Amino acid sequence: MSVWADISSFFSGLMDWLSQNQADPATYLFVFFIFCVLAAIILPIPIEVALIGDPGIYFPLKVLVLAFGKATGAVAVFFIGEKIEETISSFQRWGWFRWLLQKSEKFVRRYGYYALFVIMSIPFMIDTIPLYIFSLLNKEGKLLSLRGFALTNLLAGFTRGTIIGIIIYVLGYPM
Repeated sequence: MSVWADISSFFSGLMDWLSQNQADPATYLFVFFIFCVLAAIILPIPIEVALIGDPGIYFPLKVLVLAFGKATGAVAVFFIGEKIEETISSFQRWGWFRWLLQKSEKFVRRYGYYALFVIMSIPFMIDTIPLYIFSLLNKEGKLLSLRGFALTNLLAGFTRGTIIGIIIYVLGYPM
């Protein structure tokens, strides 16, 4: 069995388990929070799908859990990025990689928090890759502070959840 099949099976199992716990709002919100943290760190999944689950839970509460989960995961990615920044820099011996890194760093330096906010506010966007890119190009925490990184992700998570809520409301789906 391939690694992707294992990951897919694991994710399906977690989503099934989350669906089974809709009757208990506290458990649902806790598991949803863990999903949001993991989606930022390692799971390449759009976790907003879980906002639709359990219409009995107040939608703005689910949006807050989403925002705090994404911010918590972003803090972990910030520290992971600092730890592996030196390793990634060692790949600069390849011309194309050095060029890509320089252009990406210029982008982060120029647009910083604004770019991070816009990218992380896009509904169903996979968080993992942009978070790692921004944390790796952070130059030892000099371009983006931990507080700013976390706050930007918190606000972007709230914005993303709100956009999903508006879409759900317009479509007439129960919230």
